[in-house]
Amino acid sequence: MDKLPLTANELGMLWTQYVQNSMVDQILRYFLETVENEKTKSVIEETLAISIDTAKESKRLLVEDGAPAPKGFNEQDVDLNSPKLFTDSFMLTFIEHIGKAGVATNGLSLGFSVRKDVRDFLSETTRKTIDLFNHCIDTSLSEDVYIRAPQVDVQSEAEYVQGKKYSSPFKKRSLNTVEISHLFENVKTNVIGEKLCTGFAQTTKSPEIKSYLKKGKKISKKHLNTFTNTLKESDIYPPMSSSSMVSTSTTPVFSNRLIIFLMTMLSSAGQANYSAGSSASFRYDIIFNYQKLSAEISLFAKDGLDLMIKNGWLEEPSQAPDRSDLIK
Repeated sequence: MDKLPLTANELGMLWTQYVQNSMVDQILRYFLETVENEKTKSVIEETLAISIDTAKESKRLLVEDGAPAPKGFNEQDVDLNSPKLFTDSFMLTFIEHIGKAGVATNGLSLGFSVRKDVRDFLSETTRKTIDLFNHCIDTSLSEDVYIRAPQVDVQSEAEYVQGKKYSSPFKKRSLNTVEISHLFENVKTNVIGEKLCTGFAQTTKSPEIKSYLKKGKKISKKHLNTFTNTLKESDIYPPMSSSSMVSTSTTPVFSNRLIIFLMTMLSSAGQANYSAGSSASFRYDIIFNYQKLSAEISLFAKDGLDLMIKNGWLEEPSQAPDRSDLIK
């Protein structure tokens, strides 16, 4: 029986899988060249193997269906001879972050898919990504570099909300554990964003890109302080790593195209995190903060997109024919 043609959902998902994984490949190859800890190296090797396989299979499925092969990223986007820019602990934190994002993205992609071979591919990739995530967390714990969420004392019995003051932004109650969870995770993601902007800004030679990254660092620090202060209002102090995570190297490592693509990708993930945090929160002041900060990320992502278009770096996904143009 002939295979069904890929749907628009499947085409878009496979294109995204290839481009994003080909980008991550270059980062992981550099990590592998500069990592020092053997346990961390094992996690990087596993991550790289999954990323290479995912990109390869995504491209195969696209090409076999007659879709153009995306260009993505390659060895020209990274200088493997550059000095160490990020610490081993940051490498684990970065992989933890993309692992969590990978599990969520693969699950969403699976829900979009119909063809059995595509579903089988995504199911297997999801299983591998889950195993990788667990390996990464276990390694971080064993190396004492994992940043744990805060621990809190809770009431002894289940309770129901009594009145509208539970959501009041004026008479603020203490945070519930769901709100704490989202606030803490957004603290962690903004730490990653700040460190990436720092490392990229001190190594790029482009004044334009440097300016964009300095803006991103400022935004990450602002958002980090907002979430941290919200936690502190309830006497919750999120434990954070004391490691600087970024070396003093100023030698360029990654292409400007890869840098901007990664920042726009992380900005999109950040908006999704803020949307989830807003939906899960009951205090109106927290909801307002998420919505306000999400708008700021959106503008930052747009600036990145404009930079990619200006420099001819933005690769187009497959698109539907323009019927109006054909009629002309």
